[in-house]
Amino acid sequence: MMIMIIWIVIPISWNKPYPSMEYKCTTTKEIEKIIKSLTTKNSYGYDEISTKFLKLSISFISFPINYICNKMLFGVIFPDRLKYTIIKPIHKNDNGCDVSNYKFGLI
Repeated sequence: MMIMIIWIVIPISWNKPYPSMEYKCTTTKEIEKIIKSLTTKNSYGYDEISTKFLKLSISFISFPINYICNKMLFGVIFPDRLKYTIIKPIHKNDNGCDVSNYKFGLI
């Protein structure tokens, strides 16, 4: 009978707990910067709000969006409406009747 002994060396840093993560509150300026960086389009997602509309209404919506983002960051709320997604098949190539020629995209 042969007994095999395996030594496992764990670096000291592995014994330490994960570093704490600090969340900083977002600001309305950050929200406005993000909205301004979006490509202006008339198309929209399931919320039916286009980026063009977001940019036009930025001065009115930056504070409420900032409030919601901060609530979400600190784990107080996460609106059910933001947990929604649409899964659509996207045709890759060749025969459209063959299921293996599709991939799925999230919207």
